[in-house]
Amino acid sequence: MNRCECPTDASLGCMTNHAAYAARNYLTRQLALNGIDMTIEQFKVMVVLWKEGTSTQQNIADFVGKDKTSVTRLIAGLEKRSLIQRATACTDKRCNHVTLTPQGIALEKPTMDVLAKATQYIHQEIDPDELAITLRVLKQMCLSLNYTSKESE
Repeated sequence: MNRCECPTDASLGCMTNHAAYAARNYLTRQLALNGIDMTIEQFKVMVVLWKEGTSTQQNIADFVGKDKTSVTRLIAGLEKRSLIQRATACTDKRCNHVTLTPQGIALEKPTMDVLAKATQYIHQEIDPDELAITLRVLKQMCLSLNYTSKESE
């Protein structure tokens, strides 16, 4: 079945996938328009660090739902741009601690401002009560499917 044949009106999976794809593309464009050179995947890594300050690569991988190899590449890209730095843990040489640099810390406010404005735009045509119901249903769907994200905890 190709994408055009997906019964989007009747499939919660198809509709949430289309909505997530559209929202992701919109946020990517908004970040670029505001001079923030960051992919959505890199943004997710930065959110972990903005919340926690320092984290292990494994914790970041668990939070963003990516394998450790993918996260290693994301971290390398952020490190190359001097937004984060890695240090090997003294007790376990296999464990890397990731921390924000001053440039990474400074990027939090403008990035989160873009996210807030993008979210406001995305939600502007949605009745607040219906949005609350939708979020509750999606959380229940995740629980039913045994998937919990760190954001829903």
